[in-house]
Amino acid sequence: MTDSILFRIDLDGTKVPVKWHEMHEVRRDILHYFEENLHEPTNVYVIPEYSKHEYWKYLTVCYEREYAETRRYCWLFERGCLALLNGLSLDILNEQLWPGSNLWGKGKGIAESCLPYLKSYQPKELLLNEGKQMLIEAMSFISAMSADELDEDGYLKFVTTDQGGWFTKNIIGDYFRATAQLDFG
Repeated sequence: MTDSILFRIDLDGTKVPVKWHEMHEVRRDILHYFEENLHEPTNVYVIPEYSKHEYWKYLTVCYEREYAETRRYCWLFERGCLALLNGLSLDILNEQLWPGSNLWGKGKGIAESCLPYLKSYQPKELLLNEGKQMLIEAMSFISAMSADELDEDGYLKFVTTDQGGWFTKNIIGDYFRATAQLDFG
């Protein structure tokens, strides 16, 4: 099969086909992130490859025709991309930062790129709206962050809220609970 089975909705409402290779790369990243961070909600493990994909664009994955995996992939992509965005935000907020550094610029770039997608995103489940709001707040802060928010060592002057705990319980944990309920015959 060479035709796309999944699509994402762009900001202008255009339905964009998700290519097979990108579908599997994003899925791989989600599952890797879930496994690596199941027991670490705040000090997340984020590999450099996680910043290669624009996960915010996959929050709206949908399908026109149902195949065996389409519904499951849409569920996984929406939740997994929210979790990956949370991981990226926590990675930025919990690191030593200096204005003008690579991480500073990268964090602001990610935040500014994903905010329009987060703001237009309409969660398919009510529960996910809470995660959306946490991410909008975190990414808005990162986008507007100044050196005044940092102490003399380059860390935030305040303790970040434990939004990581919410994502671990409601996204990552839910994935494993749902998987455990599958009937393997």
